[in-house]
Amino acid sequence: MHLVILGATGRSGVHAYQYALAQGHHVTVLVRKASGIEPHENLTVVEGTVQSASDMDRAFAASGIAVDAALIYLNAPRKSENPWAKFLGPPRLIADATANAARALRQQKRSSDTYKPRLVVMSAIGVGESRAVAPFITRFIIDYSNVGKTYEDHAAVDAEIDGNCGTAIDWTVVMPVALIGAGNKPVKTFTPTETGASFSISRESCAKWMVEVATREHGTEFNNRRVIISN
Repeated sequence: MHLVILGATGRSGVHAYQYALAQGHHVTVLVRKASGIEPHENLTVVEGTVQSASDMDRAFAASGIAVDAALIYLNAPRKSENPWAKFLGPPRLIADATANAARALRQQKRSSDTYKPRLVVMSAIGVGESRAVAPFITRFIIDYSNVGKTYEDHAAVDAEIDGNCGTAIDWTVVMPVALIGAGNKPVKTFTPTETGASFSISRESCAKWMVEVATREHGTEFNNRRVIISN
């Protein structure tokens, strides 16, 4: 399959594109700077910004292969990891990337009208109706720190999904609990209002699980759903 991965140089996205390549998929990444990404025969690297519709179009067309799925592993930066650190924006980084990716997926010409491309977006527990089952500390940080600005972006993603995917794209919004380090561990799934998730999930297992969803290793189980995941 051909996957477009956004956020491939981030701490989660790097696991995703490396795993996808190891599984034999063709991968295109849209990044600000290509330096630091090792060449691979099945990897296409496009420089640009995810908030630019024209850059997104170039990424989708760069390899000459129709895109089967787009995966988004983005997070707007702050000055440091401290939740109260200055938010560096941009404020709609993830939402605009989602809108651009959905539009690019819809515009592709395919030999079969019955084929549906996939869009898999990394969100976070505490977004939307999942707020009710998020840990107290998560809700506190959302409400009283600059992390809240990222959650505003995540909420806007939900609106872009609902407004842009329609019946043309199978989508999954993935809401991990707190992301920590590496290590590939089993992933547990929950509905957005279901309790029982642990407090953390490794970035590696989150990233890989999203690739599995995008490549239909789980069939249609997570089509058009918002899913909380944890280890």
